[in-house]
Amino acid sequence: MTFYTEIKLNIKDKYDVFIALSYIEEDKDIRIIRRRRRDIEKTQNNLLHKLVLEIIEELYNYNDRASVITDINNKIRNNKLSNDELNIIDKNNRRLINWIYCFLKKEKILKFKENEPRLRIRFNCTEENGIYNIRLNEVVSFIKEVNLLKSHKLIFMQKLISEYSKMYKSDGIELWINKNHKDKIIPWAFNYIKKEIDEDIEDNLFNISSLQDKHDLILSFFDSCEDVIYKKYHISNMKKAWNQKKLREKNKERKAYSFVMDKDIHKKLDFLSNLCGKTKNEVVQELIKEKYYSLQNKN
Repeated sequence: MTFYTEIKLNIKDKYDVFIALSYIEEDKDIRIIRRRRRDIEKTQNNLLHKLVLEIIEELYNYNDRASVITDINNKIRNNKLSNDELNIIDKNNRRLINWIYCFLKKEKILKFKENEPRLRIRFNCTEENGIYNIRLNEVVSFIKEVNLLKSHKLIFMQKLISEYSKMYKSDGIELWINKNHKDKIIPWAFNYIKKEIDEDIEDNLFNISSLQDKHDLILSFFDSCEDVIYKKYHISNMKKAWNQKKLREKNKERKAYSFVMDKDIHKKLDFLSNLCGKTKNEVVQELIKEKYYSLQNKN
């Protein structure tokens, strides 16, 4: 049975629990959250305060518990973000959310103040499938759970957006994809990246399950490239490879011919080509087809 105290422990959801346990971890120099995470996730909101009280009872003397609860309540009040504050990050911007997901997965380092040591951000996620909403929830949960004061969480979100703005350039990738047949170019581009650039990309960043997921990965992969020259080089090569693929497919229906014709035919072909705004091949094909159909109709 948990102990009684006149001071109420203000635990409303699992994010309050993470803040409370992070306080205890720092105070006692022990690790609790990792081994209790599954219990926290499975416990109903109205019972979470009991779970934390049991941990306090286990680790603190009776005379210290009231002050510990007071400190935890203050920590929760100073750390918890409101929904309006969380809206600093546009949850409808798929490209931004997917970039943040990749950024955090790479365990990047962000600095909050000039005189403050760098804080390594670790993103612990469960990738059961590749659905975008799960990634969004992972990002939001991470920001809620990370052991920072509210003011630092706000700075953290602004820094994420700032980092994204630096990386996101008008490289034409999204426009290039939208100009082509998405159901063809997206799977091809995803396989190209995996085969020609980074064979571990699927394992390292996403579990791919849909066309939309692959589209998101293509964008976030290039958005995450910090080396601008590397990025431009691979984008250029990918576009060239796609054009070559289309040309090969187009040429499958064609056959090369070799004819000997009068010398003045060359000039006449040039004249017709310029007049019609078409290639010489197209002019010859149209003339042959026109003559062919006219003879067929006579017969």
